[in-house]
Amino acid sequence: MYIGLFGLTVNLPAQIVGLIGLIMIAVSYQFAKVRYLVWSTAAMAFFLAESCILYADSDTVTGIVINATAIVRNIAMIFWALKKGKELPPVLAAAFLAPMWAVCAFYFGAWYTYLPPVLQTVYTFCAVSKNYFVLKTGALILESGIFFYNASVGAYIGAVRQIVLVTSVVASIVRAAAVSRKAKAESVKEAPVNSEKKAVSKKM
Repeated sequence: MYIGLFGLTVNLPAQIVGLIGLIMIAVSYQFAKVRYLVWSTAAMAFFLAESCILYADSDTVTGIVINATAIVRNIAMIFWALKKGKELPPVLAAAFLAPMWAVCAFYFGAWYTYLPPVLQTVYTFCAVSKNYFVLKTGALILESGIFFYNASVGAYIGAVRQIVLVTSVVASIVRAAAVSRKAKAESVKEAPVNSEKKAVSKKM
């Protein structure tokens, strides 16, 4: 089913599925890491479905492969976090990326065709860091880069969606930084109190 939207002909089912994924991943950026991974994995499933629907209109093989790679990677990261209490080893992360690069290599052409796999690679290695701010930085690079990719290929609705995601990532970074500063300030206030207690106990 196709409709006209702002002078563009769009695939309505694909846009609906993509919108659900957009909302889920925008919300996911506000969560702690494991919960974020669960929500973003579900969002990627919707983006994968969107790419499959759009395959009837255009060649979306790279989108299908990249979204499928993201889902497998995220599931592995969730497993490692919940079952082993640690981050996914970078070597395994690289192993998940290898098939993606093997497929995308057949579709390289203009400079912007390199962007999706490069951005996904940068994000993946940021995501396996223990520092959550590094993950958020990787997400900001990913979403900003995809904005430029969509703008380059004329996917203007996708570009608008990326503006929403970039805004969500920036908001989450600002929020997390504020919480971190507040926690540090409170720990500094408590430190002198603890020191005074220790001094009193020694005198006694």
